[in-house]
Amino acid sequence: MTSFLLPAMPRRGFRTLTATQARLLLREPASLVWLGLPVLLVVVFGNIPAFQTPAATLGGKRVIDVYVPTLAAMVPLFLACTALPATMAGWREKDVLRRLSVSPVPASGMLAGLVTVIAGLALAGSAAIVAIGAIAFHVSTPASPGAVLSSFLLGGAAVLALGLLIAARARTQGAASAMGVPLMILNFFATGLYFPVAQMPHLMQQVCQFIPFGAVTAAWSGQGPLWQHLLVLAGYTVGAGALAARTFRWE
Repeated sequence: MTSFLLPAMPRRGFRTLTATQARLLLREPASLVWLGLPVLLVVVFGNIPAFQTPAATLGGKRVIDVYVPTLAAMVPLFLACTALPATMAGWREKDVLRRLSVSPVPASGMLAGLVTVIAGLALAGSAAIVAIGAIAFHVSTPASPGAVLSSFLLGGAAVLALGLLIAARARTQGAASAMGVPLMILNFFATGLYFPVAQMPHLMQQVCQFIPFGAVTAAWSGQGPLWQHLLVLAGYTVGAGALAARTFRWE
């Protein structure tokens, strides 16, 4: 077992390692899905006439107004729940990490580089979706942008911590997918991807606020106290991160 502390290595070496991780990750065909599908969906949804009409059941909002934060959440969820654990499990399955343990490149540096790349891609992809929504479809910005940004960043940290926890336990890529995909689907449901949260029964709306990106979506829409959503996200980040650190094995 090891900790997740960044290894003592030159900054230039870490930058090179991170750039290599980015190239390897973007060579995977699935990366087109992780980054392209949410962008495609916001363009498609934005051009559906019915999605441009305010609905009383959505509190006077349009469907596209509701779906932009949901689609923005898809990028970090795809990456944290599938790409991160599957990549780490693949390295473990192929003995890459074991070979790295006797090389000058620390295995923990590989992990830190991968997490950095995934976090950067998630932030860039989500920002692109929000920008398309605002510029092309006139989706209004939230009333409290600072609160939304802080909850979104903390939500990304929460699902990354959960992804690391899966990576700590999964010995194969198949096992990583079996654990990560249900977690991703649960978060999709809580964001309203399958059914708008505003149209769910009240009890279900409350439950969704205790799921990581359900809490982010609630903060975005101004539903419930902000401190509660941030506390939920902080709890996932600290709890899952600490448990992953205790149980993670490189081999």
